[in-house]
Amino acid sequence: MRSGRNKAARRVVLLILSGAAITAAGLAAGVIASRLVSSRDAAAGPTPIPPEAAPGLATATERSEDAAAVESTAAPSSVDVGERAFHPPMDDRDSFVRWMLSRTHDTGRGDAKRFLQWRWDCAQDLLRWNSIHDDRVLEAFLRTPREIFIREKNRSRAYEHAYMPIGYGSTITDPWVVSIMTQAVSPAPEHRVLEIGTGSGYQSAMLAQLSNHIYTVEVIEELAAETDLLFRELYRQHPEYRNIRRITGDGYNGWPDAAPFHRIIVTCSIDHVPPALLRQLAPGSIMVIPVGPPSGQTLMVIHKRADADGRPVYERRRIMPVKFIPFRDAKGRSYAAAAERGSG
Repeated sequence: MRSGRNKAARRVVLLILSGAAITAAGLAAGVIASRLVSSRDAAAGPTPIPPEAAPGLATATERSEDAAAVESTAAPSSVDVGERAFHPPMDDRDSFVRWMLSRTHDTGRGDAKRFLQWRWDCAQDLLRWNSIHDDRVLEAFLRTPREIFIREKNRSRAYEHAYMPIGYGSTITDPWVVSIMTQAVSPAPEHRVLEIGTGSGYQSAMLAQLSNHIYTVEVIEELAAETDLLFRELYRQHPEYRNIRRITGDGYNGWPDAAPFHRIIVTCSIDHVPPALLRQLAPGSIMVIPVGPPSGQTLMVIHKRADADGRPVYERRRIMPVKFIPFRDAKGRSYAAAAERGSG
């Protein structure tokens, strides 16, 4: 009898190992596909993530100067965030946690209740500090699971107000600064939003709670591939992330084929505002960007308007000192350093 049970147990183990091997092969294929991002010279412009790696996103042939053509590439299963019928309670911690647990599966990795409680507590800090003063932005923060976009070793610190490394010399910005930048642009559902520096994807994810048209550029191919894979894993739980178009390329050139934009948000620092981004900002629109040398960066809000003759006029407002990683080109060179050397 014991021999029969041992044979049965061995068969079960073999079946489990076989299934694990198939799953691992499938995951490996997904990772390989997500990394098939072709590299081009910076002058050739940004490189789109292949369609097989990012279904529903814009490809090089789908993108054109016609903005409508770009918008038409959104996946059919994406959602219109402006048409949401249900919203989480935002006046009571326990009610918020119960609502989120009953309707969403933010982490899928355990500890969901604890992370939701921490997210709520972090949001209360942001309200007290007046970092958020708009219910739409507050809801966007409460719906966005920072613990998923942070690296595993720092997940328990997901809602601390601190920058944390995500590899490749990049960081995930702290909730306080992300919220201030999001509040500064506060896009409407119909606004086209350009983000320079996809990074972990956290800022894009929060913006996708507010706008149906998010465009984001990441210069580091490996990081772009990792974040793309993460977003695709989250599509079922967060269909609004399908509204995020992602490309790998030099953000200094913006995304000309998708311009103009109603909002531009830059998540890396530079000592000047890239001219291409100013051109791609529509009249009556807003950009938020950290400007200045590493020792003296300032978060700046730029409003673009047109004068009586139709010429662009830029109004600049400084918000606060910040500390972002440098704005780099595809070869890893800082644009500020290149300017100081007198080279492009």
